[in-house]
Amino acid sequence: MRRAWLLFGVLVAALLAGCGGDGGDGPAPSATATLVTPSSLPPTWTPRPPGFAPSATPAPENTAVRTPGGAGEGGSLAGGTPFPPTWTPGAPPSATPRKSPTPVVPTMPPAPTWTAHPDYCLALTVVGGDLATRVGVAVTVRWTPIAEFGDYLVIVRHPGGGIIYSEAVAGDMLRLSGDLFNVAGAYGWEVWPLDDAGNRVCYAVGGEIVVSF
Repeated sequence: MRRAWLLFGVLVAALLAGCGGDGGDGPAPSATATLVTPSSLPPTWTPRPPGFAPSATPAPENTAVRTPGGAGEGGSLAGGTPFPPTWTPGAPPSATPRKSPTPVVPTMPPAPTWTAHPDYCLALTVVGGDLATRVGVAVTVRWTPIAEFGDYLVIVRHPGGGIIYSEAVAGDMLRLSGDLFNVAGAYGWEVWPLDDAGNRVCYAVGGEIVVSF
């Protein structure tokens, strides 16, 4: 038992000798404290709320930087990237003035020309003027003939305007059947001189046939 205590004392002495180091017998240097003066906060500073996470700062887009100088001007994109060698700056659009519309002038048909008729045409007149009859009753129309013509075209028109009778006759009178006058109203009639070829000559003369019930 005594031997064991001796061995323990030798080991402790060896350990103490090894921890002495090479620093000598002087006292170990002590750390010097440096005072840090806190900076004052700006007057508008507001503490961040709990859970606040700053958003990512977007990277700046590449924007073209143009240097005036016409078609051969140079420049570069943001960040120093030069323009491609074939790049040509676009010219601003120019406004094209709108043309005023050309007025359209309507083309009017030429006015009819008056052809003077021979004096013998003045001989054609209506005899008796306007006539009166009743529905279904016949009526006779008369005219003064022209010596140069023997045939005449007689036309009767319905009160609505449509032609209900057209016939070439000889002489200076014509009896119209009562079947033509089936409604009351004003019927018109006219007579034209005809040449040997059946063509109308001169101007027509005529009147009205007033039909009543």
